[in-house]
Amino acid sequence: MKVVLLDAMNLIHRSRNRFQKGDHALTYQFFRSLKPLLEKFKPDLAYFVLEGKPKHRKQAMPGYKSNRPKLPDSFWRQQGEILRIMESLPIVQIRHPDYECDDVIANLAKYHSRSGNEVVIISGDSDFIQVFDSMDRDLVNIYNPIKKQMVEKPSYPYLEWKALRGDVSDNIPGIKGVGDKTALKLINDAELLEGLLADPEKRKTFELNKSLIRFHWFEDFSDNLRNEGVEILIPNPSLDSVMNEFKNMEFKSMTSDKYWPKFKQAFDPLSWETISEIR
Repeated sequence: MKVVLLDAMNLIHRSRNRFQKGDHALTYQFFRSLKPLLEKFKPDLAYFVLEGKPKHRKQAMPGYKSNRPKLPDSFWRQQGEILRIMESLPIVQIRHPDYECDDVIANLAKYHSRSGNEVVIISGDSDFIQVFDSMDRDLVNIYNPIKKQMVEKPSYPYLEWKALRGDVSDNIPGIKGVGDKTALKLINDAELLEGLLADPEKRKTFELNKSLIRFHWFEDFSDNLRNEGVEILIPNPSLDSVMNEFKNMEFKSMTSDKYWPKFKQAFDPLSWETISEIR
């Protein structure tokens, strides 16, 4: 079985960065972008993984992700539209209230790969490279929808490299003076790295960054992580409802006789029987 894990907010934000015009531009761009992803990978099961609150990371560093800009009301309104329409498509929505999307995706990838399923993570977030160090590379892959290519495993341990340089997007400061090239040089020279980390403050920064960047691993992988507190929304598939939503929003190109059959066909491989088993 092929399982696709969709990084919900990453894909929604990707749609936000495209041409915007009209009250439902974000919603339009999102669903236009979703179709080719399903056509490319033809999954038997797909999860739309939503964000929870990063409680343990906020406790470790109160400033974690505090640099994110405030989004306009129109974004949140259209996100609500997207989530509502997704309930009528054969894709499972899932989130953990206390952990980030990245954590849930990593754990779902481990859960399904352990069962022998092929997994594709779809996200532009480079932190997912960590999965290559803890899972079967033949079963778990990452697709970057921005670059439109599969992500290759680097020749160095990604987590340690990222901990040295930090992550500006998440407001995680790196070790002063250490950029991409220096971090790579340090990772490839154990003696040089130990010399740097002999400084207690630099060691503290390094270890803190590792704790912020690494995935939180659950102990119980059974029942789609339900025993770990995830919330699962099983869809009620109705492409007629989706069509009506698109018509109400005047998505004329998407409801045309030429485009609509292709949109419907993109969801054909998704197995309602498999989704029903998750109930």
